[in-house]
Amino acid sequence: MIRWSGHVPAGVVTQEMLAATDWLPTIAGMVGASNLVPKDRPIDGVDASAFMLGKSTTTGRDTFMFFGPDGELMSVKWKIYKTIFRYSEGIDKPIVKAQFPMTYDLSSDPHEDWNLFNTRLDNAWILWPVFRTIGSYETSVKKYRNIKVGEEFTGYK
Repeated sequence: MIRWSGHVPAGVVTQEMLAATDWLPTIAGMVGASNLVPKDRPIDGVDASAFMLGKSTTTGRDTFMFFGPDGELMSVKWKIYKTIFRYSEGIDKPIVKAQFPMTYDLSSDPHEDWNLFNTRLDNAWILWPVFRTIGSYETSVKKYRNIKVGEEFTGYK
């Protein structure tokens, strides 16, 4: 939730997606300080300031990748669909790799009870934007490697 009288429209309820990583570019954009967001490295966040200020109907984010405690990909949410590659029944339970990605329509199945591939394989088109997102992420990590904890960042070449 966000409140800024005179700037952010009140009472808006939305199904738009926003991630924690979006707050840096969004708040910077809202207060006119986008120029202070670092340009020498990739920023995972999306600037949703136009949405927050009531100037756009979308946040600009339509995917979100969720990683497990081991740093490996668990699932990808794209629009109303969630595709699960690995899962765990609880924090104290082992992570299980699905034999085939499990995909759910969260608009009609928010509890993830009905895997779309259990009955209809013609839903496989949903995997295209998911794999495109994963490919973009992997390309980015190759170009802009993650910085190790304690390592001095001297920029990317």
